[in-house]
Amino acid sequence: MFITSVRNYDYNEMTNDLLALFKKYHYLKIGGIGKSVLDNDIPVIRWGEGDCRVLLCGSHHGNEWVTSLLLMRFLEILCKERNLENEEIVDLYSEASYYIIPMLNPDGVNLSIHGLTDEIPDDIRTKLIAANNESSDFKGKWQANIRGVDLNHNYDAAFLRGCAFAQKLGITGPGPTRFSGEKPESEPESKALVSFTKKLMPDICAAYHSQGEIIYADFDGKATKRAKRIAEELSRLSGYNLDQTEGVASCSGYKDWVINELYLPAYTIEVGLGENPLPFSQFDKILKDNLKMLIFMGQINRF
Repeated sequence: MFITSVRNYDYNEMTNDLLALFKKYHYLKIGGIGKSVLDNDIPVIRWGEGDCRVLLCGSHHGNEWVTSLLLMRFLEILCKERNLENEEIVDLYSEASYYIIPMLNPDGVNLSIHGLTDEIPDDIRTKLIAANNESSDFKGKWQANIRGVDLNHNYDAAFLRGCAFAQKLGITGPGPTRFSGEKPESEPESKALVSFTKKLMPDICAAYHSQGEIIYADFDGKATKRAKRIAEELSRLSGYNLDQTEGVASCSGYKDWVINELYLPAYTIEVGLGENPLPFSQFDKILKDNLKMLIFMGQINRF
């Protein structure tokens, strides 16, 4: 396998792995949904030719890069098993089309892993240090994008309610986490994902996060009965509990926006246990827990 990194999985590692996969599996379709603040491409990969459209997104948060590694490894497994003529995966290729966005927040991932680097302009660097309580130590702590906006609080789903919750926690401006931004989709990363989702209109979508081994499957009681039944099966296959978000986590997220605006089955899946960034020692279990669930997402039209 190409994707066997035990190092921190940064943007460069991901793009190198994508190129390696594309060289070996020419049927993969690789495109982009937009660019980050620092002008990094945000890639999307299509695997499959079927009618069931599955949208998977990793690394909304900078220190949750394990989710990017998970989605890239899943993509590689799909490719490898199709080449080996695994009957289930061959059928899945005809039944579903997976659209995988491994790393929505490349700038935040790199900041969380490497700290302040030369690619960050001086004006952004100054603002970052101010947003980080005048500290230049970002490693392992940073969830937001490079402007200090938490991308998973930047969507138009009870946005003002989310801002009010954040203010009660003392969050009123850019910082490592929870700041929603000045308005919904103020950030190029979230705006790109909203635009792509509207264009694709997936049959199911999942935003991958860490940690908790939990699946969130509703927003303000608006999930459909079918979406709830799918959630129960996702829970059964993964062993992850279904739960309800509360407080600042209960609104303005990507899953919330999809349910609220598009009325589609959408889920936030929290992998692993512990403190972010999760240790690589958990990765094998994370992959095992999620593999059947990820395959099932492409089979939901049978469900």
